Amino acid sequence: MTTGLLFGLALLSAAAPLATDLYLPALPNIVGSLDTTQAMVQLTLSGFMLGLAVGQLIIGPISDSLGRKKLLVGGAVIALIASVIAAMAPTIEVLILARLLQGLGSGACVVLARAVVPDLAAGRKAAKAFSLLMTIQGIAPVAAPVVGGLLLDPIGWRGLFWLLAGINVVQLLVALVVVRESLPKAERAEVTVRGILANYLYVLKNPAYRGYTISFAFGFAAMFCYISASPFVVQTQMGMSVGTFTLVFAANAVGLVAGNMLNSRLIDRYDPHAILRAAQLFLLVVTVVLLIVVNFTISPWVIFPLLFLSVSPIGIILGNSTALGTGEVRERAGSGSAVMGFLQFALGAAVSPFMGLGANAALTMAFGMVACVLVSLAGQVYAGRRILG
Repeated sequence: MTTGLLFGLALLSAAAPLATDLYLPALPNIVGSLDTTQAMVQLTLSGFMLGLAVGQLIIGPISDSLGRKKLLVGGAVIALIASVIAAMAPTIEVLILARLLQGLGSGACVVLARAVVPDLAAGRKAAKAFSLLMTIQGIAPVAAPVVGGLLLDPIGWRGLFWLLAGINVVQLLVALVVVRESLPKAERAEVTVRGILANYLYVLKNPAYRGYTISFAFGFAAMFCYISASPFVVQTQMGMSVGTFTLVFAANAVGLVAGNMLNSRLIDRYDPHAILRAAQLFLLVVTVVLLIVVNFTISPWVIFPLLFLSVSPIGIILGNSTALGTGEVRERAGSGSAVMGFLQFALGAAVSPFMGLGANAALTMAFGMVACVLVSLAGQVYAGRRILG
């Protein structure tokens, strides 16, 4: 797997964090602009996550039958069209529908980029590729909120969606020019509904895969509790500016990248399952401390360091869970990636509205993170026992 291809796959995988994070600083602004409520605006996140989930569930197994490249190009086209609709949305309802469509296209890009890795690599090489992929991909959550915060005043939230449309054009070019077909015709599954269902049955019958999928999806859900709640914790509850939120979010994203870089080094020396377990235990301790602290204070000098420590190990959890899970079902990598992605973003869509409940946004966020980390850890324990058994 070449560096150029890895960068290309990272850009396509970044469809989700770019479309999520770029407009986060604008969420409070959209409430006033479209004369709506905080809960309705958070549905633009839920709609996008739902689209990501469904898009992956449909496209992943189909790609095991038809190949990766053509479907990847189609997903990039859909994402581009949706970004244009979102930029011109006259009402919150249209914006939510546009975000759903944007999620469908981005979901295809994410699941297919992820499926290419096990097509071309296995074992520790795959784990390292996923880790490097997420390190490169981590540039998106670092840059997106910074750019969004800086450009929000001069171009507005609609301008941010036009910027996303431009990024979608670049992703389309990458899908057309950089990514080659990675699944030979001889290795493709039957192109029927029965064949697609058989692909799903194949991956779901693997108990270790199921455990790693739970570990992966709930690890992401923990991060999405933070993603969806943090604009309101920092800007509304703490009373800080868009610029401050942008810097805080970017700093935490740097921690996520640093965690992935550390993971790529640890994989050469330690078993990926052991690394995964250690990261989950660390995250559990930090989020429990956060849950306790927010009952007494929302001082940024206390909360911000805890948020940094809460976000940094999530990349390690996602990278190793993905590699270990897809490694269990390499013969149907598209379907395996689709199920993981569906559960990942379905949970993201589910937790987002809950983050708007309660008077103490920081407390709601911390409670959600602890609950998700506990389930993620349980999935990892289950997968390990299934392998040993």
